Amino acid sequence: MLRVMVQALKIMVVLVLAAVIVLSAQRALDAQLRGTAAAAGQPVIFDVQPQESIDSIAERLHESGLIRSPTYFKLRVRLTNADTRIRAGRFTLYTGMSVNQIIQTLTTAPGVQVVRVRFLEGWRAEQYADELVRVGILSDPNRFLDALRASRWQTRFPFLADVPPNGTVEGYLFPDTYEFRIDATPDEIVQTLLENFDRRVPAEDRARAQALGRTFYQVLIIASIVEREARVAEERPVIASVFYNRLRENMPLQADPTVQYALGSPEDWWPSLENIRDLGAVNSPYNTYRNAGLPPSPICNPGRAAIEAALSPVQTDYLYFVTRGDGSGAHVFARTYEEHVRNIREQHGR
Repeated sequence: MLRVMVQALKIMVVLVLAAVIVLSAQRALDAQLRGTAAAAGQPVIFDVQPQESIDSIAERLHESGLIRSPTYFKLRVRLTNADTRIRAGRFTLYTGMSVNQIIQTLTTAPGVQVVRVRFLEGWRAEQYADELVRVGILSDPNRFLDALRASRWQTRFPFLADVPPNGTVEGYLFPDTYEFRIDATPDEIVQTLLENFDRRVPAEDRARAQALGRTFYQVLIIASIVEREARVAEERPVIASVFYNRLRENMPLQADPTVQYALGSPEDWWPSLENIRDLGAVNSPYNTYRNAGLPPSPICNPGRAAIEAALSPVQTDYLYFVTRGDGSGAHVFARTYEEHVRNIREQHGR
């Protein structure tokens, strides 16, 4: 009798272990089939055609890197009775979404689809336009650029009063993460960006420019250069002080990013200047090696930290700076040209 009980217990243990193994394998397979190998969070514009079959949708989702298994997707669609609820239209899906999330999105009316867009600090308006095309909101970047004329917005946003009427709202397109409808117009996008700027840089902060003897627009131009120059956060107010000091001494700013802005093209909006022997030879009103004073407008859209640095520069007597040779992105600052030349030699051996 005891032998029979022991044998039955052994069989029970084997069955439990087998069940655990099967369940674990099923969960692992399910997790594998639900996701993709692509980096999570990247938007993918996906169009469902009228009367398109589930087989076709599943194959194209797989080809787009959104699902691992077309078979698993079709199974989930039929188990959830979603095959009759998938709508024709344009959808924004994201890599890393689960199959259930994709099904839920495809069964929602396309008219309410929202796209997340991240505009980075230091981007110029053309990069914003390129990103809007990349995520599928716009098909032509020029539609966004055409909507940036300052004269279109100055009556609605009084803080744009200092912008020349023939200028644009470059500099005021506050870098941030936004959500836009897939059918948003360029005007709607620009208005959202300007409204965010008004919130993030309120009137009381903009008024601080008066203490510097500048208009806020002039401060914003300096902030845009600081944004492109600074790689170490704590250096922003010091770099800003250098530019203010040079302006006070009637010295050209000699800021490399202004030349990059002048030379930027769709192939590279911020090209390297390493192969240009004479930066002053670049003929552009934005070239601060060639022209004294500030460039005509901001060269990018600075973030809050760069704007704060331009509004509150530290008090220094520095007139020069050069990047350190250690790859850190930090700078060495100098008061005299002789000291600056020595710093260049020590940091870069020339």
